[in-house]
Amino acid sequence: MRKTVLTLMLAASAITSAASAQTAPATPRPPMRQDANHDGVATRAEAIAQADARFAQMDTDHDGRVSGGEMQAYRAALHDRMVASGRDVPVPPPGGRKHDGMGRRMDPNGDGSVTREEFEARALKRFDRMDANHDGTIDATERANAAEMRHVDRRERRERVTPPAPAPTPAQ
Repeated sequence: MRKTVLTLMLAASAITSAASAQTAPATPRPPMRQDANHDGVATRAEAIAQADARFAQMDTDHDGRVSGGEMQAYRAALHDRMVASGRDVPVPPPGGRKHDGMGRRMDPNGDGSVTREEFEARALKRFDRMDANHDGTIDATERANAAEMRHVDRRERRERVTPPAPAPTPAQ
């Protein structure tokens, strides 16, 4: 009798755990920021529109340029929104920031501000890097591949590992 009850309890436990595993909802991926119409595919036009919207948020004095101070204010407001929403926020480096909010990547000509055209060019460069098949759209696969490449790049920079040299092509 005990063996029968024990066997039934184990079987019921196994069935319950299998059923709960099948009905557990999958964690949804956050939508792509550039995907304005939420169809799962980001286009160049959507990337430009998203860059223009972000530039408009940063350009508080509406002079067509984002200065280092405006960039710092935007980042501080973004940080405050993340803290208020309860999200984990990155810890700033010891000693604070080492620049005024503009880096060479943001300000390629080094004039101390970023124009809308420079901002769009940077956004399109990022878009083109993610668009592996160069069809003008970024789908979920390209997005996942780009995220993996970013993680590898960061890990290599952190570990100061140089990528392996490409194999020499045989001379013909």
